[in-house]
Amino acid sequence: MPATVVDAVRTPLPCPCNCHEALTLDERAAGIAALYRFDDAMRGWGQTVIWDLAAPALWRIQQRLGEVKWVAVRDGGCIHSRLLGFCVHETIHAVCGDPALPNYGTPVGLPYGVPESVPRTDEAAYLHPFNQHEARAWVGLGAVGYRLFGIEWTLLPARDVGTYGFVGGNAVVEVPPGYRAVPHYDHEHHARRYYALAHKLEDEAREWFTEARLDEIAAKFEAAEAIGRARRPSEYPPPREVARLRPGKPGRNDLCVCGSMRKWKHCHGAQLDEA
Repeated sequence: MPATVVDAVRTPLPCPCNCHEALTLDERAAGIAALYRFDDAMRGWGQTVIWDLAAPALWRIQQRLGEVKWVAVRDGGCIHSRLLGFCVHETIHAVCGDPALPNYGTPVGLPYGVPESVPRTDEAAYLHPFNQHEARAWVGLGAVGYRLFGIEWTLLPARDVGTYGFVGGNAVVEVPPGYRAVPHYDHEHHARRYYALAHKLEDEAREWFTEARLDEIAAKFEAAEAIGRARRPSEYPPPREVARLRPGKPGRNDLCVCGSMRKWKHCHGAQLDEA
């Protein structure tokens, strides 16, 4: 069975940002409550949230499966900055698209490929709306986290800029069947070009978050949350009670905190044993 939100918050792990020491008990309780609310909203939209430590690998599986309504959110041990940041990121994606559709209506082969039916001359135009939505989901963490949950500490995305498909360059990655790989600029091989395009896109995205837009996001989220709360499979433990739990090292048979989907004892745990 996939992990639930309760499984995730009941198994806090050490994290580089040291959330359990840097945040107060009240702040950690607010973070747990926010994760519960996100889980409710996604349930209200008909999405299944997977809370296992395997988001990067699960995304690749989702690409192969195609039309599945799941959201994999946990890619590391951090709960209050990284995991909650990931969930706010997904919330923005949901409200920018159609939250009732698989992947909110965005084709799963993006951003490094396009459907084979798209003419090559139209690839950049086809990818542009996705890039805009990704930029909003990247830069909007602070504004949306505060508007929905009153979160004032830093919410962390997966890296320093978004995952964009900029046509050009010579980077090519594998895409699912039915898609055509698009040569693109990436942040590793074309860093200067990629970051220039990314920062321009993200500067534009910041202007999108007006007070009226934040109110609209909150209204959509709260409507879905009400539906999802009524469908909770069981009562969730009080956030303050869970927030008191101290981080512990993964068990040998737990999934590794790196998101590889391998057991801790066969992944980073084995590296520690060898050190």
